[in-house]
Amino acid sequence: LGYQAATEPIWDLEKSECILVLGTNVTEEQNVAAVPIKRAVQNGSNLIVIDPREVELTRYASIWLRPKPGTDAIVVAGLLRVIVDEVLEDEQFLKDNCENLDSLKKSLWRFDLNKVEDATGVSKDDIRNAARMFAGNGAASIIYALDTVSRAQYKDCASAVVNLALITGNMGK
Repeated sequence: LGYQAATEPIWDLEKSECILVLGTNVTEEQNVAAVPIKRAVQNGSNLIVIDPREVELTRYASIWLRPKPGTDAIVVAGLLRVIVDEVLEDEQFLKDNCENLDSLKKSLWRFDLNKVEDATGVSKDDIRNAARMFAGNGAASIIYALDTVSRAQYKDCASAVVNLALITGNMGK
């Protein structure tokens, strides 16, 4: 969330039912974090990798989304749009913990899946499947480093990641 540190202990990743890895080759950059991710997958957790590069974790992924470089935030916005459109959000968590939710939802209207597919090169079916997988599980985790986006895009991409965790109720699970 803007710091080079985790918000939870890395070993808690093993308890995640779904893990989303965004723009990072975690097995090379932080190989200790890769261990609980691999263990979680071996124990039945779903793994979604969003990265244009083929990294080691893509071999473990349930879904690998390969966006055009620099379009990671648009893919995450597409995931958010599906979650809102299909009413997959955690309504009680949002009611208890979120302000200006209508503003967030209105901001997603510009991320029509046809436009997202055109901009990112990721099929709308794959985006839908990834969104359903992430929102449809219990506790989920997000690992991101934003290796594949420019510094100018860091803020937008980090905000999209936080909104994804928030809307699915995965803040503090």
